[in-house]
Amino acid sequence: MRAICFIQETKDSDLTQRQQQLICHRALRKLLWPCELELFAQAGTEEQPLSLRPGMVDLMRAAAAGEVDVLIVTDIPHLHCSRAELDGLLMSLLQYGVHTFGANDGQWIEPGGRHWMALPGYDGELYE
Repeated sequence: MRAICFIQETKDSDLTQRQQQLICHRALRKLLWPCELELFAQAGTEEQPLSLRPGMVDLMRAAAAGEVDVLIVTDIPHLHCSRAELDGLLMSLLQYGVHTFGANDGQWIEPGGRHWMALPGYDGELYE
């Protein structure tokens, strides 16, 4: 699986941009998925609709071109979007065969999403 990471920074988040990046990298390392691209949305952009945030155009272009198989995010709360926006993103990505994975909890973030297989130390390892 070829992955693309999306990190949303916010001013009052419990995780910094770097901490979110480390969580995503830990999951990629454990799942043995190469990261093709990392996209970052800076603090202050979380109020914009998800589709207008920095990196979203690049994400959709990579999905349409078949360059990636999975979008890695920290988890749903760290996307800072409504359920309707999230569902729109998921459906758009699924059109291109791109699935969405939450690195923090090891869960597929999509309708009928399943928990990833048990990995040694996955849930117990803290970001470094």
